[in-house]
Amino acid sequence: MNMCHRIWQSSRRRHILLCALSLAIASPLVTAGAQDETARTAWHEGRRLAIAGLADSALAQYAKAGRTAKTIGDQAIATAVERGIADVQLVYRGCVDSAQRILTDAAATAGPGDRSAADALVRLLAMRGNVALARTTLVKAYDDVPSVGRLIQRESITFLQGMAMIERFSSHEAAALSGLNSALQVAVRLHEGDAADAERHAVGVVTAENAWVMYDIAQLRLHAKSAGIASQRDGLRMMEQLVEAWPTVSETGNTAVRFPVSRLADRLELQAVACAKGGTPCPAPKPPKC
Repeated sequence: MNMCHRIWQSSRRRHILLCALSLAIASPLVTAGAQDETARTAWHEGRRLAIAGLADSALAQYAKAGRTAKTIGDQAIATAVERGIADVQLVYRGCVDSAQRILTDAAATAGPGDRSAADALVRLLAMRGNVALARTTLVKAYDDVPSVGRLIQRESITFLQGMAMIERFSSHEAAALSGLNSALQVAVRLHEGDAADAERHAVGVVTAENAWVMYDIAQLRLHAKSAGIASQRDGLRMMEQLVEAWPTVSETGNTAVRFPVSRLADRLELQAVACAKGGTPCPAPKPPKC
C-alpha cells in the first residue's frame, strides 16, 4: 500500500511538473500578444490625444507605446511612435528641425516594408523646399519595389503621393495633379479588387484606399497658385466628402493596421472642417516658434 502511494505521489509530481513547464512555455506567448495589443492601443491613444490638442499627454502615451514596442520587438509601432512624436514637435512645438531629425532616424531604422517614416519625411522636406533631398529620400525608400508607380499595389499609391508633393512644392502643380490622379486610379483599382467586403469601407466616392489621395488633391486645389489647378469649390467639396466618410474609411482605432498613419496636421484640418460644418469652429493650431 505504501509502495503504491509513493508511486502515485511520484506520478502526480511528474504531472504537476509537466503542467508547470507547459505554462512556462505558453505564458511568454500570451504575454507578448497582450503587450503587442498594449503598444498599439497606447499608440492610437497617443494619436487621439494629439488630435484633441493634449500634446503632453500624447507624448506620454507615445512613450508608453515605445517602451512596450521595444520590449517585445514591435518595430512597426516603434517607428510609428517616432512619427507621432515628430508630428507633435511640428504642430504644437513648431520644431521643424527636430521633427526632421526624428523622421530621418526613423526612416533609417524602420523594419522591412515600412516606408511610413520615409513618406512623412518626404512630405516635410518638400514643404520646406528641400525638393532634391525629398526626391532622393523617396527613390531610396522605394528602390526595392519593382515597377513602383505603375503596378496596382499600395506602394504605388504612396510613391505617387510622395512624388506629387515634390512636384507641388517645385511649383509643378500640373504634374502634381497628374501624379495624384494616377494614384487615385490605382486606389480605385485596389478597392475594386477587394472581393471580401469593399463596400464596408467606402462612403460614396471616398474609400479606405483613396482617402489620403483625395485629401492631397483637395489641398492642392485649395492652395494651388496655377489658375488651371486652383479651385476652392472643388477643394472644399472634397474636404466635406472626406469628413462625411471619415468614420467609415479611417483606420482610427484599428490596432490591426500594420503601419498606422499619423498625419496629425492633416487630421486637424479635417477636424476643423467637421467643426465648421457642426457650427462649433475648432481651427487647426498655428505652430509656435520652436
